[in-house]
Amino acid sequence: MKKKIVISSLIISVTVLISLYIETTKNEEILPLSSTPSVEKDSNDDFQISTVNQNNNFNYDRVNSKDKTTKFSVEEVKYINYQVENLKSSLGSLIKNVKVQSELWDFKQEVINKFNINGNAIFNRIVSLSFPMYEKYIFNLMNSMDIYNKWFFENLSLLNNLNEIESQKLLWQERYKVFKEDAELIWDPNTTALNTKKSLVVKTISLLDKSTDIEFEDRLFIIKNSIENLELSNQESSTQRITIIEQVFFNLESVQKEMQTLTAQERVEKIANARRDIGFTEDQVVLAAEQDAEKSARWDIGMKYMKEREQLLRDVSKADQQHKLKTLRTNFFGGSAETYEKEEKRGFYRFERQRIYGVNS
Repeated sequence: MKKKIVISSLIISVTVLISLYIETTKNEEILPLSSTPSVEKDSNDDFQISTVNQNNNFNYDRVNSKDKTTKFSVEEVKYINYQVENLKSSLGSLIKNVKVQSELWDFKQEVINKFNINGNAIFNRIVSLSFPMYEKYIFNLMNSMDIYNKWFFENLSLLNNLNEIESQKLLWQERYKVFKEDAELIWDPNTTALNTKKSLVVKTISLLDKSTDIEFEDRLFIIKNSIENLELSNQESSTQRITIIEQVFFNLESVQKEMQTLTAQERVEKIANARRDIGFTEDQVVLAAEQDAEKSARWDIGMKYMKEREQLLRDVSKADQQHKLKTLRTNFFGGSAETYEKEEKRGFYRFERQRIYGVNS
């Protein structure tokens, strides 16, 4: 079962949204969510090198030899060189820490997502050039992370339906099975049950973001169930909980890709049914659909404007561009044209943003 899983900027933003409604503790575990791993150096500078289990099905020498003979395009070479410098400067000697090494797995998924077939070889080349002393440890650890995350994905529903103690027990059983003593270097065994639940929700969202082999309704069920099982603040209302689920679900890249394949009418019906499943009343479903229609009309106008704007910039001399652009904006946006002009002067073009059906559609 092939999956390319990354933590995108959209998921980072909706994870922040979740955190607004969660009671945090002083000792809360902070999950690394950035595309390039970053770990603060401990005061005692006492890092441990991975002793990760050598998986019998993983041949480091064969994989490493194959990757080192792979030919890369000019674009790929440029990317490799950039990331080598980036990882060296951001991680440096911290790479000896097995937890830091494990965080490279998310970066690996981004590289694979960006370059598809060549992605794995590109990631391996980046690691080899960045940390030649640790490449064997890292490649073996990445293989173990693949095994663990495959298990995790296949057991999402089970984990989300267990209580805190049971979910932690099952998670740690698998971690020790795959990583042995390294498990406690990658995950803190003293993490509270609540923090484990929060981490589980974040991981769930991350995995569902790119998955393409899960039904639309099943994906919604997992997200809804994950968030509803969090021990949220007593002040949190049902409306706030519904809002969180809606925002998280519709911001999933996998959901948006499916939305793009539908006709306008199919999309409207799909979104309405999803909102009903989330907990919207029928009146709220109707109101949200009306708001979607207004947003959609604005997007259609905005896309036409951007197309004509691009044509204008190609065909009109620089001396006449500003005057022509002003007229063009007025023709499309009327009284709101001045607002769009101010945004463009700041370098912001709202219709170049990603169109997210169910959110800003």
